[in-house]
Amino acid sequence: KTFTYTETGPQGLLTGKKVIILAARGGQYQGTDFDSQTPFLKNIFGLMGVTDIEFIYAEGLAMGGDVAEVAFTAAQEKIKKVA
Repeated sequence: KTFTYTETGPQGLLTGKKVIILAARGGQYQGTDFDSQTPFLKNIFGLMGVTDIEFIYAEGLAMGGDVAEVAFTAAQEKIKKVA
C-alpha cells in the first residue's frame, strides 16, 4: 500500500523516501507551462507521501547538434553526482 484514506483525506505511507526521476525529452519544457510531466509526477509521489524528489533532465534531444549534446552531457554529469 502506498497511501490510505483518513478523515482528513488521503495520507501517504511512503514517507522518508527519496525519488530520482530521469527525464529525456525532445523539446525544452522544464520551467514552462508546457511541462506537464513534472507537476504530474510530483502530485503522484506526493499522494504516496514522497516529497524528496529530484529531477534530472536531458531536454532538447530532438533539436540535434550542440543542443542535444550539451543537454545529454549535463544530464550525465548530474547523474554521476547523484550516484
